[in-house]
Amino acid sequence: MTSRKPLAALVLVLTLVSCSPGEDAAPEPTSTTAPAASTTVAPTTTSSPPQTTVPDTTFPVTDRELELADCEDPPEDTAIVCEAYDLIKERYVDDIDDAALAESAAAGLALLDGADAEGLLVCAAPAVAFTSTCDLAAVAADDTNEAAEAMVAGFAAFALDPNSAYFDPDALDLLQEEQEGEIQGIGALVSPEDQTLPGDNKQCGVISETCEMIIVSTIEGAPAADVGLMGDDEIVAVNGDSIVGWTVDEVTAMVRGQSGTDVTLTIERAGERFEVTITRAAVQIPVIEDEVIGEVGYLRLWNFTGSASTQFETAIVDLLGQGVDELVIDLRNNPGGFLTTAIDVASVFVDEGDVVVTEGPNDDNTYPVNGTAIVPDDMEVTFVVNKGSASASEVVAATLQERGRATVVGENTFGKNTVQQRFSLSNGGALKLTIARWLTPGGLDFGGGGVTPDVEIENVSTMTTAEVVAAATGP
Repeated sequence: MTSRKPLAALVLVLTLVSCSPGEDAAPEPTSTTAPAASTTVAPTTTSSPPQTTVPDTTFPVTDRELELADCEDPPEDTAIVCEAYDLIKERYVDDIDDAALAESAAAGLALLDGADAEGLLVCAAPAVAFTSTCDLAAVAADDTNEAAEAMVAGFAAFALDPNSAYFDPDALDLLQEEQEGEIQGIGALVSPEDQTLPGDNKQCGVISETCEMIIVSTIEGAPAADVGLMGDDEIVAVNGDSIVGWTVDEVTAMVRGQSGTDVTLTIERAGERFEVTITRAAVQIPVIEDEVIGEVGYLRLWNFTGSASTQFETAIVDLLGQGVDELVIDLRNNPGGFLTTAIDVASVFVDEGDVVVTEGPNDDNTYPVNGTAIVPDDMEVTFVVNKGSASASEVVAATLQERGRATVVGENTFGKNTVQQRFSLSNGGALKLTIARWLTPGGLDFGGGGVTPDVEIENVSTMTTAEVVAAATGP
């Protein structure tokens, strides 16, 4: 029997393209207890556990044979539970006790339909608290491998922050496809939000009556934009199935698919519901757009991919060569990307000092600029941001604002102040963990509330390029 929702099809949180607010990569990989590690720094809000309801599923009691395996030398099919447990204990930004981890693993198992098989099930028990979790595994999972994956998925969904995630091998392939700049899907940036939560952090991990999947923006020319989907639309069902109870990653996985295939979404807009069928396509994630408007050099940076810094620098040099008097850098709906790219972009404007500071349980790191600034010190620079500006976008805008090097206009940004690192697991999947929080060199933390603009601009998200330039450079 399989799970009622595809636990094996978890993809990057917060996007249907999917580019997250995205997954940002830290400068250097770090060795771990898992077989290998690739380092990443991603967007969302804070590292508090996701605000979500833990499933409550009762399975019929059986007398199935159960074997508990410790983590000294775990069987191959259970190893990922031990690897994930060790990584969380050693690398996660906050301390999570064994009871909370055992409960989250049980919540992952509770999402299964219940076991049809009666053979021996081996369950990894990294700590004594996992004994009752393994009792649940015996009646919830068909086999050892399904139990292990459900437990690790439960760690990510119910004990950690919304930026942490488990990727099975297939989902990891989709993520790597995104990072190459082209995906197959509908091309929409989404955010799971619960407006009933107190404070600025509205992020949630599992869709419920209050945790809603909201479209933040669509990529121009992509299928979602072509059929008229808009920011603030809520996705309530996929192919006729309500998404209540699904994780964000499961929604993403169901919407993504091969180019040329269809997916039907039920959308709620302004209190009314309607269905729209979208034909998936190969979506090229844009990086740079630039033009001269009057005496102003305008440059839109869509994301911080590995190649974006070179393209950004080339575009800036071209704009300066055309004799512009000032620059407007548009980061609207930019979900982030590689931290190294953020450092490169900030270095175009300042030639000394630090760009960002990260604080984590193992160590703190400071990342300085890495070259000679290209933009003259006396040239006015304005950054345009909105709710969809996240992670690396916030690092650059906040740091240059703090340094007095740029004016920030628009609306408060997404509020993602955390650093993620992706660790390989022995089954070919990966666990992405929040390992640190970022601050500006001056110590300012914009987690949750986002970067506050110097000048607020109403309706900035819907403005055309010409309107953005006029609003950013006007009196």
